[in-house]
Amino acid sequence: MKIVYSHLLNLLEQQPKLEELSELLFQLGHEHEIDGEVLNMEITPNRGDCLSLKGLARDLNYFYQAKELPKSDMEMPALDLQFDNKAQELCPNISFMEIEIEKVPTKYKPYLESYFADLGINKNNFFTDISNYLAYESGQPTHCFDQSTMQGHFTLAKKELKTKFKTLLDTEIELTDENLVFSLDDEVISLAGTMGGASTACSANTTKVLVECAYFQPEEILGKARKYNLSSEAAYKFERGADYLCQEDVLRRFLHIVSEHTEIKTVAFYSEQNKTTLAEVPFDPNRLNAVVGINITEKEQLGYLSALGFVAGKNMTVPAHRSDVDQLNDLAEEVTRMIGYNNIPSQVLALPVMAKQNKRSIEDQVGRYLINQGCFEVINNPFTDFEGKDAIAVDNPLDKQRAMLRTCLMNSIRTNIAYNQNRQKDSIKFFEFSDIYKTSGTERRFALAVSGRVNKNAKEFNAQLDYGYLKGLVNSICTDIIKIQPTYELADKRGYDFYEALKLNGSKIGGLGKISKETIDSKIKTPVFACELTIGDLEVPDNSFIPISDFPASYRDLSFSLSNLDKVGILTELVNTTTENHDLLTESFIFDFFQNKKLNLLKLGFRFKFQAADKSLTDEEIDQIMDKLISDSMALDGISIEGL
Repeated sequence: MKIVYSHLLNLLEQQPKLEELSELLFQLGHEHEIDGEVLNMEITPNRGDCLSLKGLARDLNYFYQAKELPKSDMEMPALDLQFDNKAQELCPNISFMEIEIEKVPTKYKPYLESYFADLGINKNNFFTDISNYLAYESGQPTHCFDQSTMQGHFTLAKKELKTKFKTLLDTEIELTDENLVFSLDDEVISLAGTMGGASTACSANTTKVLVECAYFQPEEILGKARKYNLSSEAAYKFERGADYLCQEDVLRRFLHIVSEHTEIKTVAFYSEQNKTTLAEVPFDPNRLNAVVGINITEKEQLGYLSALGFVAGKNMTVPAHRSDVDQLNDLAEEVTRMIGYNNIPSQVLALPVMAKQNKRSIEDQVGRYLINQGCFEVINNPFTDFEGKDAIAVDNPLDKQRAMLRTCLMNSIRTNIAYNQNRQKDSIKFFEFSDIYKTSGTERRFALAVSGRVNKNAKEFNAQLDYGYLKGLVNSICTDIIKIQPTYELADKRGYDFYEALKLNGSKIGGLGKISKETIDSKIKTPVFACELTIGDLEVPDNSFIPISDFPASYRDLSFSLSNLDKVGILTELVNTTTENHDLLTESFIFDFFQNKKLNLLKLGFRFKFQAADKSLTDEEIDQIMDKLISDSMALDGISIEGL
């Protein structure tokens, strides 16, 4: 959000220098960069009340005394508006003002003119320009309908839709699923809280308008602009929570600005107010001091809080613009911002001294191994919008679109894959270590995903990352780092076309497989293979010397044809048992998996590694084991070997 320094000064009694103002904004938690006299603000998602000149001035009130903006005191008779609000739970408070003017002004007052000039914003028409300025000044979006077009039954309702809608920007979108919309008869004229329609938009000649000013539940507006690829300042503000009691004040400010530019012929007002109760938070000065870590008087605490609009009583009454405050900790944060974190004296924190641990971390070892294989580590946000039965909700999230703690890593990995595929990254190897959080407790997880080309060199450019490549990495992690031979069994897993559960010492710790393409928001058809494992109880064993054989290894491959997926588990169990029972067979794994459902064709490729510690193996020794494996597998119903 861009704020012009001189515009903000117009709302402050005292006039601080830009550097002083900037430093104080940082103290209050509003990060920004300065470009000339423009402050490029980074407002956190929970502070939607600061997305305006008035909001920032309100936060600075204790230090520089915020000014009250002039509003019209003109009498506004009741507007006979045939309006039906069928969504009062989603829009509890809504007001309309009908204004008719003598003529459209040709020149704006300096403060309004500078808004467009200083920020490089294009003008539209008189009423829309005021609406845009008012959102910048007050943080409350308004929408202007050309009254001459408002013929029909006017309603606000949440509807199941599949219809074309032409926005006031002349772009056509298709509304699908449920949407909160304003309608005239059966025609949608505005996507509520996001964007108005072209059919009722104001023009340069409009002299009579119906101005709408409403409070929408943030959860209802969340994601609408993104879903329809719309750039909407209104949605950006509504998503973060607007003042639910400001409608009349904002419309009177609108009326005042109009009256400064032209003569008003008529004005009328309509209002519905169903959400009027202010929230209250228990207030305890001693507990607040304990949270802040400093001892200040109750009078000082109240001085800070009252300057921010809080009203002290039996409890602390929260102003309507602060939807993010609902507990004492929030009040303590407000006091701390006023004091300044850097101004709170530091205290020595005595922590027990831990003896240096030489034990190697499994994450360090696995991470180094994967990086050497060309993989990249990703770090994802632990907050998500996924609401599963085991998910934990955050009481006061910074972003209401991410109000839950994630219960798995794979949803984030899917997003990483889609992001990179959509940007033509043709070799993707990602891994992540992170905690996941469930109502049953916290778990440490590891995730790995591969897709695309093996590498960007002449030898491997045309080779594709497949299930065998992923399983080879997982096998190496288990056998070479954790020093435990893994076992696999076929299983069903939501979001996977093919999935094998992985066990270490008989305990299931997760699994790996081919991710279903429809679960990845990407147009690229390249298959994705991934695994997710619980690693909290795993350890890297102490170093022990395992001699490396000086004798060469031999490899044999077998391609099995299977009648159905159920046979994969049976065959895998046979191969694992054979591997465990023969010292010369040191490793076996699936390197190829192919399925054609139309042709009822299922093939599985296994690779076998033979090596002895004290000699070179002969073909006869290897053939003896392979022949037994072939005969045992051929004896299984529904399994055959190509060429035999």
